Amino acid sequence: MRRVFLKFTYLIILLSVFLKAQQSAHVEKFREKVAKNSKLFTTNIDNAYREIGALLHESHILKDSLSEMKLLDRKCRYFYSKNLTDSLIISTENLQIKSREFGDSYYQAMANIYLAETYSINKFHDKAITYLNNAYDILKKDQSKSKKIFYAKANILNSYSNIYLDINEPRKAAKKILEEINSGKELTDPEEYANFQYLNYSNLANIYIQYNIDSADYYVKKSIELKPKDFSNDKTMVSNYIVLGEVMKSKGDFKTSIANFHKALSISQKNGIELNKSNIYTALQEIYAKTKNKDSADYYQQKLKQLDLNILQSKYNSLQKVIEKEKIEEDENSSQKLLLFGLAFIVLVAVFGFFMYIFKRKNKKETDLNLQETYSQLITLVKNKDESFMFTFENIFPQFSSKLLNINSDLQQSEIEFCALLKLKLTTKEIAQYTFIETRTVQNKKYRIRKKLEIPANEDIYQFIDNI
Repeated sequence: MRRVFLKFTYLIILLSVFLKAQQSAHVEKFREKVAKNSKLFTTNIDNAYREIGALLHESHILKDSLSEMKLLDRKCRYFYSKNLTDSLIISTENLQIKSREFGDSYYQAMANIYLAETYSINKFHDKAITYLNNAYDILKKDQSKSKKIFYAKANILNSYSNIYLDINEPRKAAKKILEEINSGKELTDPEEYANFQYLNYSNLANIYIQYNIDSADYYVKKSIELKPKDFSNDKTMVSNYIVLGEVMKSKGDFKTSIANFHKALSISQKNGIELNKSNIYTALQEIYAKTKNKDSADYYQQKLKQLDLNILQSKYNSLQKVIEKEKIEEDENSSQKLLLFGLAFIVLVAVFGFFMYIFKRKNKKETDLNLQETYSQLITLVKNKDESFMFTFENIFPQFSSKLLNINSDLQQSEIEFCALLKLKLTTKEIAQYTFIETRTVQNKKYRIRKKLEIPANEDIYQFIDNI
């Protein structure tokens, strides 16, 4: 009996070891997928973001807390890169909760840094500094001396710099980046040091462009010299091309300036980065206006207005979340603080309402005419079976394909192109006529699209597509 018991115990131990080995193998394989997603994030943040939801679900199943926090942090960086401050604050709160649960100093600090950025954008600069101080206090308690802690401290200096930029004190912002550059002495690996300064010199050049053009030119060239050979063009190079564009613009070399701004815009569109697009549109509008190129100047003026409107809407939404957060966090002196936030909220609502009123009143006729003309040009391309149709369409509606794929990632390119025809409000008969297919085939395609996008039976397919 005793021998049977010992054998049974031995089998249980063997099974336990086997299961642990299997779990470890699954986790290792999963972390390889997370690493691939990290690499994709540097080249196309939209495609990388679409994978994060499934990866987070898998991290829950595997109970891989480290990967879960990495992915939550990646979501925060995605929304930051997209200027979506309302979504950023929600993701940051999730990261804050998880990092506290698992006692991770690095991600706790990063959550505070993201909150600081959100508060600074909404002009609560004192509160932003409080969050940065919290981040620094968390890191001071960590005695591990790991590289992650070093980089988190560098991020704090970078965020202080952003706050100084938000309050229009670029010289103080530059000092913080210079502190960050100096901190790089702790990095002993030459390649790691070069990668670190590649980003810092770019940030410094971006600050100097506001008040010292020669220094901006010097540091942007230093950044480009340090660009890792195996790096694809990233948001750092977007910033570098913008600085080069501004330098050439100040020298009156508009042709080279425009070329650099278009390089920045091309990388932004390819990688899905929204940061600094406002600077690009503003500069291009100014240059085209100076060079008497009215059509291009008007085009970028419209792009700028639409972008500003989207950013304002996101800020408006994030301000509501900031106020809700303050209600939860602050009990003492709540009446006085709520009054302050309430007034700020009312002012922002008024500004937003006024901006919308002016925007709609002054630009409705012009926008309607431009939209009608744009649709007419696209329809002409369809009629002529011009291969440049989809390229032109995606330049005018850059988020259309990605929004469709967010609804259903299995959509084929031909189905996206069909949705583009619906976006132009072409009838079944017109689509059949222009694409040389049977009316019945068009109706079948509409049915398949309706199923794939899960459009309710009582909703007009044209209205649904038009809202995308």
